[in-house]
Amino acid sequence: MSDKMEGASMTGSARPGGAAEVFEQAAPNYDRTGVSFFGPFGAELVRRAAIRPGERVLDVGCGRGAVLFPAAHATGPTGHVTGIDLAPAMVALTAEDVTRAGLTHVDVRVDDAQQPDFPPRSFDAVLAGLVVFLLPQPQQALRAYARLLRSSGRLVISTFGAQDPAFVAATDALAAHLPTDQARPARPAGPFADEQAITATMDGAGLTVTSIVAHRIESRFDDVDHWVRWMWSHGGRALLQHLPADRLPAATADAAQALDAARDAGGGLSLTTEIRITVAVPADRTGDLPPPSHV
Repeated sequence: MSDKMEGASMTGSARPGGAAEVFEQAAPNYDRTGVSFFGPFGAELVRRAAIRPGERVLDVGCGRGAVLFPAAHATGPTGHVTGIDLAPAMVALTAEDVTRAGLTHVDVRVDDAQQPDFPPRSFDAVLAGLVVFLLPQPQQALRAYARLLRSSGRLVISTFGAQDPAFVAATDALAAHLPTDQARPARPAGPFADEQAITATMDGAGLTVTSIVAHRIESRFDDVDHWVRWMWSHGGRALLQHLPADRLPAATADAAQALDAARDAGGGLSLTTEIRITVAVPADRTGDLPPPSHV
């Protein structure tokens, strides 16, 4: 599964060129379908980032605040958290949530995660929850984040690890009904495919990995219809919206059959997703650091 949902992960395929439009459309229901997914992943990323009171934090691709709000709690009112997202509707809705929560030390703005528009050394921490793999040039984006870090700053990102086999089978079943001119969702690969690839990608961006930790959660769904609603609420809609209307019933039926393997004793669905949380610092600051840890 995925936050913005990577490739064929739980949000389906979100290609860089159309990612902003996909999430603009998803914004009203994004992380609002009663499924435990983005929140737990965001909270764990912030925990691993070890944010301290008073720090200045940038949340890249903030969505509806899965990372933003835990980070705001960690910095406290003496710190500051800025969230950026390229989808204006996502920013507007999250800004309303910030105002309702009375978080005067938080601001949310439209900006590009590929190249955030801030002066060098503006932040103690740059956080990117399940977003970097969606960018056209992820390594270039990582270099940009490194330039934004203060002398003791760190970059913390999350990317996908193993997907639940039932979820993979279900998205494959949906994709089998795409028109022949539509590309099938790609599996997670390339610069974030595994720990070795992540480390090499960070090295190429002038960053040194200090830890890579796996984190898993179980997400529960009332039934297949609930799962489909959830898929529409995030990057998964990039797959669903390309299915012709007359093919949707058959596609959904095939996905339901694939999801039978995930049914629990109560008749609902339980799917497990793994992410990797990577902590890195600029390479010129790593002379005295211990070797990276991998869990």
